[in-house]
Amino acid sequence: MGRKKVRNDRAFSPGRIQRCSPVAIGARVKKREARRKVLVRARMRSGDAWGDVTIHNMSSRGLLAAADTDCRPGTVIEIRRVHHIIVGRVVWQSGGYFGVRTQDAIDMDGIVSAKPPAHKPGTVDTGDRRTAQRRALPIADREARSRRFASGFQFVVLVLAIGAASVIVAQQVGGILSRPFAAIGAHLDGSAGQEPPTNRP
Repeated sequence: MGRKKVRNDRAFSPGRIQRCSPVAIGARVKKREARRKVLVRARMRSGDAWGDVTIHNMSSRGLLAAADTDCRPGTVIEIRRVHHIIVGRVVWQSGGYFGVRTQDAIDMDGIVSAKPPAHKPGTVDTGDRRTAQRRALPIADREARSRRFASGFQFVVLVLAIGAASVIVAQQVGGILSRPFAAIGAHLDGSAGQEPPTNRP
């Protein structure tokens, strides 16, 4: 009976009670980092599909977001906002909301202050599409287009040269023809000013 009492005294000794107190237990539990409430719209890639996503809160290593895309726990996602890229893994999901544990630290201030992109990632801008189409053209087609352009340019230059030469020739011919007509006109004017000869007896 005395031996049993000694064991109970050891189990509830002051040292063991102090180690098992709520203060000691709380010190062992890592305090959760405060979340920053935001409302940031971005683009998210899950697999090969892109979609819209809204970030509702963030910490240095995690975030809460909502999207129409089905993001089951374990899914690796990529979130982009301008030049900021967040890569993480979904740890929980509830309806359209899900929590993400990020691979790297999040630049919260940079993401919040970043301006929305001009076009959505995963889409090709009109200018980029035209450039891509030009690059995709075969070399033979590009050479044919270049030859057609050069031929058209040469034709325009030739027409302009012919027109300029025609004007110059017309001016020269007009000057040559105007000289005889001027002489004839002067002769006629002189004859008209003279008195007709009279027959003397």
